Amino acid sequence: MADPTPPLSSSLASRAIARLRKLAAGNGLDPSSLTAFETQEQILTLEGRIEVSPLCQTQSVSHVGGPRGKSKEAASSFAELQRLVENHRSAFNKSTDWIDAAVRELKSHESKGWGLQSAKVTLPEKSAVFSATEMCPSCQGRKMLTCEQCFGKGLVVCTQCQGHGQEPCYYCNGRGEDPQRPEQLCPICNGTRYAPCRFCQTQGQLPCPTCKGNRGTPCTTCKGTGAMTQEVEVVCGAETHFILINEGLPSGLRRGLDRIGIENLGKGHADITVEDVPKKKEEEEPPPEQGAKIPVLTYKAVLPYAEIKIDLGGKKALISAVGKRCAISGVPNFLDNSLKSWRDKLHMAAFGEAPLEEALQARAFKEILSLIVSGKSSERDVRRIYPFGLSSEFIGTAITDLRAALKKVTLKTRAFMACFCGALCAAFFYAFFVTGYSGRLMVWGHFGSDLVLDLIALMAALGISWVVLNFSTRFVLQCRFPGMPHALHQNIGKTGGTMFAGIIGTYILFLIMAPVKPLWLAQLLQ
Repeated sequence: MADPTPPLSSSLASRAIARLRKLAAGNGLDPSSLTAFETQEQILTLEGRIEVSPLCQTQSVSHVGGPRGKSKEAASSFAELQRLVENHRSAFNKSTDWIDAAVRELKSHESKGWGLQSAKVTLPEKSAVFSATEMCPSCQGRKMLTCEQCFGKGLVVCTQCQGHGQEPCYYCNGRGEDPQRPEQLCPICNGTRYAPCRFCQTQGQLPCPTCKGNRGTPCTTCKGTGAMTQEVEVVCGAETHFILINEGLPSGLRRGLDRIGIENLGKGHADITVEDVPKKKEEEEPPPEQGAKIPVLTYKAVLPYAEIKIDLGGKKALISAVGKRCAISGVPNFLDNSLKSWRDKLHMAAFGEAPLEEALQARAFKEILSLIVSGKSSERDVRRIYPFGLSSEFIGTAITDLRAALKKVTLKTRAFMACFCGALCAAFFYAFFVTGYSGRLMVWGHFGSDLVLDLIALMAALGISWVVLNFSTRFVLQCRFPGMPHALHQNIGKTGGTMFAGIIGTYILFLIMAPVKPLWLAQLLQ
């Protein structure tokens, strides 16, 4: 499995030392003090096997009307549909002709399938879509439901004449006399007091207002189509199961593989070769059990590995380097101690007891500060620069203290600009409400329009104040720390919150003092 190789100038050990020295430079540790006093380098061959098992997943959808789209195998009923789906699943699970297609898909992968665990390979040529259409159970295919108001007759009793076909005479109001000549008979009803119904035309019935005389309403279940369709897509493919055959791997190699991710070895860390598993003759090969795992590919991953005993400025440690890209693991947090004096200065700067520039003499703090002012202040962002050498606790403390120190740097500017913005907003609200300018704008006299106008005034004041405070904070940071990328949005701290609260309070005060109250406020105060 292992072939010892002599150390080279381009060996893993020299590359690992160079990376550690690069991290140590400017961080309180002499790079030349990082030396390797014993190395063991070798070329390892990792062997693996990938197995596949058939995988069938169903996706069902129901809709009204007939089948949609094409390439569907139709069934006569929903029960027949389920039978077709189960037959397709069973036939796929028992067959073996899908294996070659799955192998081609695996080989087309970037890593040729190495390390793929529980990955799903979809085979469209083995998948199928089935559909079945049945008449709607609610309307029995008639597309209509019996009208509940006319009970399917299409007509209802005329509400004007109550089904009699005649109504009280509309001219004489049922008195039988001409209203213009009381002693004469009514010219409309001729003294009978009734006239033909004007609404039903003496029929005594009217078309049903619900169904419009159609005797039924469109079925709500099938939406008037008379049919329901169920479609089932059977997605067939394979699920992968990767097995690393090697046993007794060095602990440093296992740590390195965990850090890289075994599935990522093919991304430049190792040279991977793949071979098909020899197939047995058909007469010797028993049919696989349903859901059985079938070996299909074997792998060999060749990669360099080194165990390095290193002196980190007086502190001994055993580290490992794995792969052609030299992934290092097992490095202790050696920079925590070398940066201790600057960390103390940074902590004092966070409380305003020391200038921040003293702590920024350490390269690590300067780089972390550059990340913070550019809007990247998570540990993950720092780990891209310092993947090892710093503890998570150290990084978290450094980020917290640098944020606090930056607030101290910009505090005076933020406080001045907050007061300035508050004074301008107060003058604006005074002119807008107390002098009656808002009353002259309330020409609509509408609750909603007045409320929107007043809210626009408040939001404009808050928005402009935030822009002024944010960009003044950014300007101070640009002047203090030139050459760093600065994000458009900077932390304005509690000063910004206090400014917003003051602006809102001033807004409410002058709104109440306005001689002409907005309509919405007058209604609320009533």
